[in-house]
Amino acid sequence: MGIFGGTFDPVHMGHLRAAEEFAETMELDRVLILPSAVPPHREDPPAASAGDRLEMLRLAVKSNKRLEVSDLELRRPGPSYTLDTVEQIRTRQGPVEIFLALGADAYAEIATWHRPDEILSLVHVVVLTRPGFTVDLPGPLPEDVRVKYEKRGDILVSAVRTTIRPLAVTDMDISASRIRRLVGSGRSIRYLVPEGVSRYIREKGLYAGSVR
Repeated sequence: MGIFGGTFDPVHMGHLRAAEEFAETMELDRVLILPSAVPPHREDPPAASAGDRLEMLRLAVKSNKRLEVSDLELRRPGPSYTLDTVEQIRTRQGPVEIFLALGADAYAEIATWHRPDEILSLVHVVVLTRPGFTVDLPGPLPEDVRVKYEKRGDILVSAVRTTIRPLAVTDMDISASRIRRLVGSGRSIRYLVPEGVSRYIREKGLYAGSVR
């Protein structure tokens, strides 16, 4: 099982292509797409409501049987800690093997996460990178966690057999902030988001006047 989280404000083609390549490369039958309620490392709250972000995701992946949108973090009060999410999934699914997709920027901050050592003992981390981009896998780890891993090729393997590995995905120069700014200035977002998402944004009047 895979976990692919984010704010998704809004979801765009870059998110979807990365999720597809993550699922395909790791040979995952199911990837949970998890919009966060209160991202712990983000200062500004999402511009769209939790309900709107959830619905846009559902519209975006409705034809992809491997990608499943979950409101797990939206229903949980407080910050959207990854450890809580992983523990909830394991409680429901049993001791299932979990692959956690992280952008390189998010992985670089993993030492600041809530109880990162416990997260890393429960999941395989897949660091999504641009083609040709090299990521320093041991570097961001807390020292007491780093010593529990050994390098095997381009993969780190822990004493409890969980892994950290890079995965180069198609580089699509699209960002949610740019999409919000385009909408706010009345410009087209065609081909940056699925048509159903674009239509939803128009019908709901989302991001009107947005400058960030």
